[in-house]
Amino acid sequence: MIERNIGNAERITRFLLGLVFGGWALSQPALNGGEWVVVAVSIGLLLNGIFSRCYLWYLLDVSTVDKRGAVASERACP
Repeated sequence: MIERNIGNAERITRFLLGLVFGGWALSQPALNGGEWVVVAVSIGLLLNGIFSRCYLWYLLDVSTVDKRGAVASERACP
């Protein structure tokens, strides 16, 4: 399993966008291909928000996790 690579602000944003997109798509009277794509994307966003891991960010070697806390604790212990 990959390490956390999504920070808290991005987690909240992805989770809320997943809820909004999923709610919109599921409120449609009939789901065609476009709505199913939006449902799939919203599920992906929700899972990213819950588990704070993004495989696209992993492949691109991007991380929005705040590393300042780890550095400060390393300096405190010689």
